[in-house]
Amino acid sequence: MLSNRRFSVKITLAAAFAAGLLLSTGAIAGSGVTWETDLRRAKNPDTYGNVVMDRATRDSKEVKPVVFAHWTHRSKYSCKACHTDLGFSFKGRTTEIKQSDITAGKFCGSCHDGKTSFGVNECDKCHSYGTPRANGIAEKLKDLPKDAFGNKVDWAKAVKDGKIKPAANHDGTGELKAVEQDIIIPVTKFTPHPPDVMFPHTAHTVQLDCTSCHESIFKQKKGGNPEMNMMKIISGQYCGTCHAKVSFPIDDCFRCHSQPAAVIKEDEKKDEKKDEKQK
Repeated sequence: MLSNRRFSVKITLAAAFAAGLLLSTGAIAGSGVTWETDLRRAKNPDTYGNVVMDRATRDSKEVKPVVFAHWTHRSKYSCKACHTDLGFSFKGRTTEIKQSDITAGKFCGSCHDGKTSFGVNECDKCHSYGTPRANGIAEKLKDLPKDAFGNKVDWAKAVKDGKIKPAANHDGTGELKAVEQDIIIPVTKFTPHPPDVMFPHTAHTVQLDCTSCHESIFKQKKGGNPEMNMMKIISGQYCGTCHAKVSFPIDDCFRCHSQPAAVIKEDEKKDEKKDEKQK
């Protein structure tokens, strides 16, 4: 137990030091790290998961960019409803959305039709970047399971406990069937290394279908993603596609690196010598 605790402390301190050193020296400049994924920045739970959509408005002086708040949508709809069915890419600024498309009932217009939700003519509700507004997130989410990261809500537990029931489809119907399969991802590229990762399909497939991640983000084959590493995840690739921006942030290391920590042989020998002296 002592060795495992000592190992965890060593890894945590080493990871924190390495991340701070790399970021402060600009060693990962140009790697894709953005404002959302910069680990130096304290995350505001009231705005965590908000996405600024400015692909078509970033150069405009008249129309403000859109601020999309995930938390107001994820309690009602699954991730699959928008990212798979409606064609919203997981990668920012890559989905070409035109106001004419929305007015025609595509993308946001699939729900924002004045019936299911407010209509497309209420422009300021979405084009709100830089506009101070009280979103009341703390009050509206107060009854959901608590978490120490992100929005301070454990969204996976909220679904599991039936606190929220996100619809599978954008029309508010359907329910995704969970795939009960856990996968252990070994972490052996470096020594010493953190505990192995346990990937739970269940928590993901109640929000996403298989095509949401395979093959665009992960190759559906054991050992099929050899290039995956923490720097790429931090920069928004692989797991970082969601867990650096919307789902619980990667600051919560041991939620993923959850397998028993390996015992360092060096520490075992020290403990044995200590026990012999005490005898």
